[in-house]
Amino acid sequence: MITVNEYSKKLNRPEARHRYWHIIKSDREFFPEAHETFKLKFDGKTYELTVNHRDDIMTGKLYEKYRFLEGDEIIVKKKDKGQFVLEAPDTKPYPKV
Repeated sequence: MITVNEYSKKLNRPEARHRYWHIIKSDREFFPEAHETFKLKFDGKTYELTVNHRDDIMTGKLYEKYRFLEGDEIIVKKKDKGQFVLEAPDTKPYPKV
């Protein structure tokens, strides 16, 4: 059995704009079951997220400091059961006002 420990994708326009990630069927097993909370660490902070019944992860919490745009790559790495780490090499903080 092959265990995948990394998930990556480039965000499309609706995902970036409406603050969610859609998981396609072939990648669905990487994430926990629908409505099961998992922890995602990003930029030194841990967020509790869930996958909904439509295989979407609502990511609005991650936009607190960072601006995810169309074409930005996200890389999610599985650490332990229910624990993940996000790397977003293309994503930048919101500009200072």
